[in-house]
Amino acid sequence: MGLLNDLTTTTDQYIMQVVNFNFYTDSMLLQNVLEQQLEKKAGRTYAPVGKFKLIYFIDDLNMPALDPYNTQTSISLLRQHKDYEHWYDRNKLSLKDIKNTLYTACMNPTAGSFQINPRLQRHFWTLAIPFPEQTSLFTIYNTFLSKHFSKFKGTLQEQVVPIIKTALTLHGEIEKNFRKTAVNFHYEFNVRHLTNIF
Repeated sequence: MGLLNDLTTTTDQYIMQVVNFNFYTDSMLLQNVLEQQLEKKAGRTYAPVGKFKLIYFIDDLNMPALDPYNTQTSISLLRQHKDYEHWYDRNKLSLKDIKNTLYTACMNPTAGSFQINPRLQRHFWTLAIPFPEQTSLFTIYNTFLSKHFSKFKGTLQEQVVPIIKTALTLHGEIEKNFRKTAVNFHYEFNVRHLTNIF
């Protein structure tokens, strides 16, 4: 059984729920999590409480394992909802119309399936942001560290460049040797970790 953590936040018009996918996420578990913020309105219609719109943020959309038929059941459930605005009640075997919901998602470029079903992907506007290059990172962290070290006198200021180069090299080696996989999904090394150093 997969583990889905949900975090809910609210604004004046929107409720946001974070849903984390992992290798073991399947459609049944996903449907249970997605239904947590929904209430029955009229007939077979379900929607968020009041007049809110619910935004589901799907983290690591591409992480669920492929089944024997080379599909991902959780992806199929999302696609069904986007295509037809419904899914089935698993106990009563009847339709549930799901209204006032939106999806936003991110994918991991280093682990999981590197392509998701195009029938789901067509519903999204795709944006790819690569990891910054070493020269950009050096410029960013050199600015931070130089400002901080300007308070000190003498040869301490000369250590700024070696510290940054060493930190970037170490981060690169850690990323190379501890790759994020479906099993080791917690191996996540990003700019936030570098920023914590500086």
